[in-house]
Amino acid sequence: MSKFKTKQLAVTSLMTALVIVGTMVIQIPTPTKGYIHIGDSMVYLCGFLLGPLAGFLAASTGSAMADLFSGYGFYAPATFFIKGFEALMVSYCYRFFQTKAKSSTITKVIGSIFGIIIGGIIMVLGYLTFETYLYGYPTALVGVAANITQAVGGGILAFPLNLALEKADLLKKAK
Repeated sequence: MSKFKTKQLAVTSLMTALVIVGTMVIQIPTPTKGYIHIGDSMVYLCGFLLGPLAGFLAASTGSAMADLFSGYGFYAPATFFIKGFEALMVSYCYRFFQTKAKSSTITKVIGSIFGIIIGGIIMVLGYLTFETYLYGYPTALVGVAANITQAVGGGILAFPLNLALEKADLLKKAK
């Protein structure tokens, strides 16, 4: 039992670090004083690979820490919850399709795409709400295009990575 917990903690910590790196490696500033990054691909992978709770923790902690390390500390509290719920919903959507039908490549594809769409919507609406509070609705609306771009880009990167990791059975070995 403790072996499972240790492995799960190690994988969750690794994913947290990958979220930080993915978020910090390329940062393109946006008009709402935020930035576009490829960290959402790792947030989606947290949901796919770790499950709801561990995915929430890795995505939220990694994303908030990246904000703090990058000088965007005022975004960190909102980012913690937005990215956490993004990964949580990705995980629930992905697992929903796995349990409702016989687990196959097609259900993994449908679950992945559906999870990415729902996760992206959560992220876009979450930041729209937060930035409306900070800057007002018209300015926050300007950031929607950047957040949609980030969500789509993250999905394009995460989708094939998830299928490749599933096919390689690396997750079963880690669990």
